[in-house]
Amino acid sequence: MFDIRGKIIGLETVNINSPKGDFVKKLITLEKVASNYKDVNQFEVFGEENIKAIEGSQKLQEGQIVNINFYISSNEFKGKFYNTLKVKELRIEDNFIEESSEAPF
Repeated sequence: MFDIRGKIIGLETVNINSPKGDFVKKLITLEKVASNYKDVNQFEVFGEENIKAIEGSQKLQEGQIVNINFYISSNEFKGKFYNTLKVKELRIEDNFIEESSEAPF
């Protein structure tokens, strides 16, 4: 397991229609905080029940600072390997949302 702390910069819900059934996954794009360079990673939460468990009673929003406990999953397809960062646990830091430093106009 690995841990990362960062700001949510993107959220996307993807519906997957396949012969095995219909599935949903949430993609969380995170920019690591306290880094000397731009360090952006995308994490996956697969399945509606897992999404509800991760979000709990708090709704995820862009700009929130979160701590993610994750693991790396790898799949082989036609001789190539594809890695996915899968969320095990996500904690929102006191509902803190970073405000934009840009002028509103």
